[in-house]
Amino acid sequence: MMTHSLRHAVNISADHARVREALTTARGLEHWTAAKVSDQGAAGEWSFKHLDGPSFVWRITLPDADTVVWTCIAGPGDAAGTTATFQLASAADGRLHLTLDHGGWPHQEGNFVKCNSLWGMMLHRLRDYAEQR
Repeated sequence: MMTHSLRHAVNISADHARVREALTTARGLEHWTAAKVSDQGAAGEWSFKHLDGPSFVWRITLPDADTVVWTCIAGPGDAAGTTATFQLASAADGRLHLTLDHGGWPHQEGNFVKCNSLWGMMLHRLRDYAEQR
């Protein structure tokens, strides 16, 4: 079965540790996702509850120092079973280059389109949060 991916990138004037913290801790996640985030108690599973939107459960894993992977365990529509992979790398200008590949979508309709818009907006909020001193 063919699957589809959303792809985004943003350069951030913050160090690697700050961006990784924003992607992997409740404090960091709450600042840029606009969700109430809590540890589910299971290994790496986090609940994201949006006041005016959907709720998700993501399993967050750290395969290596430059990669953070979120696997959607529960969410609306076709979100469950998709995987958001964040890659952290150095940009030529000294900033951190963050890429996101949110893959595993069965088609390019409905929530695929909505999530594409949301990820674009949220990565800019992540950048703003990470750049705060």
